[in-house]
Amino acid sequence: MKKFLIIPLLFLSVTAMAACSPSDTPETGTEQPANPEQPGGEDAPDKPDSPDEPVRTKTLVAYFSAQGHTQAVAERIAEVLGADIFRIEAAEPYAENPYDDSNRIQNEAYNGLRPGVGNLPDAETVAACDTLFVGSPCWWHQPAMVVCTFLESYDLKGKVVVPFFTYGATTYLNESMQTIYRVTPESEHLPATLPEDLDPDNIREPQSDDAGIPMPGNANGVERWLHELGILQ
Repeated sequence: MKKFLIIPLLFLSVTAMAACSPSDTPETGTEQPANPEQPGGEDAPDKPDSPDEPVRTKTLVAYFSAQGHTQAVAERIAEVLGADIFRIEAAEPYAENPYDDSNRIQNEAYNGLRPGVGNLPDAETVAACDTLFVGSPCWWHQPAMVVCTFLESYDLKGKVVVPFFTYGATTYLNESMQTIYRVTPESEHLPATLPEDLDPDNIREPQSDDAGIPMPGNANGVERWLHELGILQ
């Protein structure tokens, strides 16, 4: 009688093992959204030739963020493009509320100082990318100077550098962009050209020369901005 019980149990064990076989692992494609603009993608069919599909390159999104605004934009860029992402940290952290560090930030911006970066990645990491998005808040009419320190730490010759800024003002964007272009003189840039800087030596007074510079504004504007730059077709 015991022999007859053992045989069915063995049969059930073999059946259970087959059901857990690795050959039944779901296909990778079913675990990812079909369209990055539609989280979940349940109703969006796969369209390999979709005009919204980015050209695949080795892309790094490096950013400095004080209060999370620039971080949100950076994360959305990385999500849409499938890019790597890196947060730049100051060796000497800024106050949680940047307004509490206004004297320090103004001094760094107006005097072109280069505060240290606390977490510089190795040169090979940056060398492996061919497109570098670099993001910063606009602080005292300039990028956060720690971003300039980051950029000047690497050989960016021939790489495509794409700056983006989050800022509450309606001026000084061109001044901030011009600074990024100056510290990456051997890089290509998107956009390829900027409006003429009406007074390059004056970063303390508005110049009204920002018109025509595309910016995402916030995370919701990233896809539109990438289209404007020609990165998304």
